[in-house]
Amino acid sequence: MKRVIQQSVVSAVVIGLVVWIASLLVPFSYIDWSFFIGLGLTVIFFLFNSSGGTISKGVNYAAALSAFQRQEEEELKTNLGGVFFGSVLYTLVSLIAMIFVYF
Repeated sequence: MKRVIQQSVVSAVVIGLVVWIASLLVPFSYIDWSFFIGLGLTVIFFLFNSSGGTISKGVNYAAALSAFQRQEEEELKTNLGGVFFGSVLYTLVSLIAMIFVYF
């Protein structure tokens, strides 16, 4: 548990630094886009660390139609780690910062 918390904090800091450096190189406001970038990374990390679910059902359905066989459905299984929780932490912190700046 302690290792996951450390990985989460480190990955949130790394994501923040990468987005901040990118905002210096490419002309976009860090505070405007940080929440949306964090949200996109969170969704991407979730999709790449899961198996089964909606995407697999669609692929299995297409395969079953082409082979005229019934495919077994898989339940959604996630294998979430520190990087995913770090991106969630970064997203929440950037949301709070964006709300604080604009309201």
